[in-house]
Amino acid sequence: MDADNVMSPQGVEDAGEMEPAITTPRDDEADSDAGSTTELFKTSRASRLQGISCCQIFSLLIAFLMLVLSIAMMSGCYQLTIYAFLKPQLVISEGSNAYKLWKETPVPMLLKFHVFNVTNPEEVKDGYNPKVTELGPYVWREYHMKENITFHPNETVTYYQRRWWVWDQEESGTNSPNDTIVTLNVIPVTVAWMTRNHFYAIFVDALFNKLDEKLFINTTVGKILFDGVEDPVLDWLQKEVFPVNDSTNFLGSGGIAEFDKFAWFYKRNMSLEYDGLFNMKTGTNNLSDLGLIDWWNKEHGTPFYQPPCNQIVGSAGEIFPPNQQKDKLVFFSSDLCMSATLFYKEETQFANVSGKRYWGTNHTFANSSIVPGNECYCVNDVCAPTGLLNAESCRMGAPAFLSFPHFLHADPFLLDSVDGLSPNETEHAFNMDIIPELGVPMNVNARLQINLRLLPLKKFRLLRNVPDMYFPTLWFEIKAQMTPELAQHARTATFIIRSPFTNVAVWCLLLILAIIIVALVVFRMWRGYNAVAQGD
Repeated sequence: MDADNVMSPQGVEDAGEMEPAITTPRDDEADSDAGSTTELFKTSRASRLQGISCCQIFSLLIAFLMLVLSIAMMSGCYQLTIYAFLKPQLVISEGSNAYKLWKETPVPMLLKFHVFNVTNPEEVKDGYNPKVTELGPYVWREYHMKENITFHPNETVTYYQRRWWVWDQEESGTNSPNDTIVTLNVIPVTVAWMTRNHFYAIFVDALFNKLDEKLFINTTVGKILFDGVEDPVLDWLQKEVFPVNDSTNFLGSGGIAEFDKFAWFYKRNMSLEYDGLFNMKTGTNNLSDLGLIDWWNKEHGTPFYQPPCNQIVGSAGEIFPPNQQKDKLVFFSSDLCMSATLFYKEETQFANVSGKRYWGTNHTFANSSIVPGNECYCVNDVCAPTGLLNAESCRMGAPAFLSFPHFLHADPFLLDSVDGLSPNETEHAFNMDIIPELGVPMNVNARLQINLRLLPLKKFRLLRNVPDMYFPTLWFEIKAQMTPELAQHARTATFIIRSPFTNVAVWCLLLILAIIIVALVVFRMWRGYNAVAQGD
């Protein structure tokens, strides 16, 4: 074929009419296998990349949380973080450690009595100051048990508290509940006080004379404290008046009708309802509410004082909100019928656990001359001297006034009216040592004195010439100390909360873990991408 023939249109046309190239089955199969391998590799790579991505997200999230937590701890949120971990065991809920300790306290408690024996009773009848000698201590072991416990949806718990006492001869030394004393006769003093402004006071005076009522009695320590002293006036009231008359019309109080004898703790041993019905916040929602009393006997205020002195505030005295940083401690006491305030005194230590000491001062039982506004503690227009709490309405109308022992922190004239008292802070101060981070008392010395208002009343021959005074009858101390086992747990907990080394160690640990997690994620990412790159 020559060149002209090749380049001619005819040649081109002939070339266009050439048959297509023939492919063999082997070539098609090879192309198909190559495509399948490529798609499989892409699918495998996508799957690998997707798996690494999920793991990365989860791991980086954990690392981020650890980093945030470590930064928060170093910026001052360490204690908040620790409390978040401790909260399940600090709140009052069934199964928590705090609940077990609260329900039946393992802390040994002692109730110590010191009674005042009157050595010149005949002179007192003629207006002379009483001379007293202090006897004691007479010691009973005290036990507490919470019963009828009911939890409520509003994060509170309702309960009764049963208390009982068992004589402790070892702690009492040579003293015995059978020791005899001369003490003021509470029943005629109380009846005279309650009827002094009534028209039938003259009848009561005649009754005193007919029954040969005495201003002072000889009795035993056990009887005047727990067992009860019989009294002719009380017998007469029980037999002749209360069965046929409403006792509130006669004496202004129905409570005395329940007693056939008198003792300061009569019918209180093993009583379930004497202390009243409590409703307490559990701290489940907010630890700052832990242990605070919401109401007592279904009321947010007591009937014993005028507002605002009747308000029920503070804890029940057994557990306080943790992280306690306040300069005062407020607790509600059914024995006092009020919420009392203790004030910060000093740092203290017990069983190698450091804490804060709060104590009663001249402001705890102050009248309006010391703390303006405290007029609401006056009862029936009777306002006590500073250092005394008028407990008349709380004690069935008896002219009972509470103070610190030996009139510590009280008006000096109270001490001048009695011979034989000598107050000092070491023996007579009311104090409570608290572990502030836990809100737990570690050492308690709750000391109070019971006094009776003795007033010369012309309507009653028995009281016509007595001195005008507040007569000390006895003082008692509730003493409680944390056990060595509990102290060990407290030391461990406070070390974790307080120690800066623990703070730094936890911060470093969290930071290191965060770095390790990030490093592992980066390494895995690098290894995965490297494998993909080599596959390409």
